[in-house]
Amino acid sequence: LLHPIRGMAATGNRRALSLYKAVLRAHQRYLPHEMRQLGDAYVKSEFRLHRTAKPEQAVDFFREWSTYLEHVEQTGRKNQATDAGLLDSADSIANQFGRDVDDDTRASFSEEQLAQLQKLREEAEKAGKS
Repeated sequence: LLHPIRGMAATGNRRALSLYKAVLRAHQRYLPHEMRQLGDAYVKSEFRLHRTAKPEQAVDFFREWSTYLEHVEQTGRKNQATDAGLLDSADSIANQFGRDVDDDTRASFSEEQLAQLQKLREEAEKAGKS
C-alpha cells in the first residue's frame, strides 16, 4: 500500500491514512470495476497532492472526502439491497454513484480545480464507454 500523505502533520497523517484506506475499501466493496480503477487512481493522486496542505485546506479536504466516502457507502448499500430484492428497483436512479456539482460550488473552484474536474469528467466518460 502506498502512503501518499507522509508530509501531513503527525495527527493529520493518521487521520488522512485512515480516510484514504476507508475510501479505497469502499471502492473495492461497492464500485463496478471500471469506476474502481478510475476512482482509486483519482484518490491516490488527490491524497498525494494534498499531503502538504495548509491546515485550512486540510479541513475542507477531510470534509469533502468524508462526504464522498459516506455517499459511496450509502449508495453501495442501497444497490446491494436492491440487488437482493429488499428495495424496489424503481429507485435505481437514486442509487447511482456520483452527483452533479452545483453552480455555487463550481463558482468557488479555482481554475486548477475546474481543469481537474474536466479531466475527471473525460476519464469517467472513457471508462463508461469501455
